[in-house]
Amino acid sequence: MVAAISLSGCDTWRSAINYVRSDNANVCPDANILANTSVLPAFDPAQGADPSNVVYTAKFTDLKTRCDYSKRINAIDANVTMTIKATRAPGGEAAHYKLPYYVAVTAGGQIVDKQTRWLEFDFPKASAEVQKEELVDGIEIAVARDKKSYEYHLLVGFQLTQAQIDYNKKMGQYLP
Repeated sequence: MVAAISLSGCDTWRSAINYVRSDNANVCPDANILANTSVLPAFDPAQGADPSNVVYTAKFTDLKTRCDYSKRINAIDANVTMTIKATRAPGGEAAHYKLPYYVAVTAGGQIVDKQTRWLEFDFPKASAEVQKEELVDGIEIAVARDKKSYEYHLLVGFQLTQAQIDYNKKMGQYLP
């Protein structure tokens, strides 16, 4: 009789430990930069979408995530830190730019949520390259009853015009 109680106590203890560990294990959705929207060529608006009219090019270079999972409410609170590098011809004047980008939550190949935001950065005078980190916090994901938290995915990329998409395809921006 004592052995039966002892064994059931081990199972209960093991279940409690597994429950606590599950709050931290495999809960963050994976995060990726969507390749075909990872590069933004910025054209001179007065000149049109021609390769000779690219004022600067911005590119996502890194992505890091952090998240907290609440088992009680079955939800994820995620943060994404993106690194963006912008380049232009050397010797230019100081300039300020705003770039549209998005953060999307997907599950099962479908977009669950998408936020479009603006990234602002400055090129100092005569500078040909700048790098900036951008934090997007408070990405709330309510996990559906029939899903696991790791079945969700975060995608980031630039919100491109059709001319920018066409330019990127023509220039082979997505080749390794």
